[in-house]
Amino acid sequence: MTSPDDTTMGEVERVPLKVVPIFVTPIEPEPESEPPEDADDLVVDEPEPRRPTLALLTTSVLLALATVGVHISAIVIATAGDYPTGTVLGYVAIGLSVLAVTVGVIAAVVGRGRLWAILAASVAVLANPFLLLVVLRFLSGFQTG
Repeated sequence: MTSPDDTTMGEVERVPLKVVPIFVTPIEPEPESEPPEDADDLVVDEPEPRRPTLALLTTSVLLALATVGVHISAIVIATAGDYPTGTVLGYVAIGLSVLAVTVGVIAAVVGRGRLWAILAASVAVLANPFLLLVVLRFLSGFQTG
């Protein structure tokens, strides 16, 4: 039998090894220090959250009311006999109605006064002279002559 110190396997160098212990320091919470005497002065108030602007909602409501006003004016002026001015005001009411519905739908989607935006868009649709003309023509077909 051969031993590990046998010369046939080659010479093994004996190297001294040094073991270095690693000391881990535990993480300790910092001791609480006493607040200064003027601690109330040092407290910074957090800013209040900003309210969403209601510009879209306000615009939609104003456009819907303008649609109603211009439509009523167009009917009154056309009834008095000034047909060209009544027609122009009718077209203006149609344009205002389209704008009011568009802005109202955008305000409802974005979430700026959802209920009021939907109501404003509904008023604008109902005050649209073109849609009113289509509905009245449809309903006139039910008349018995």
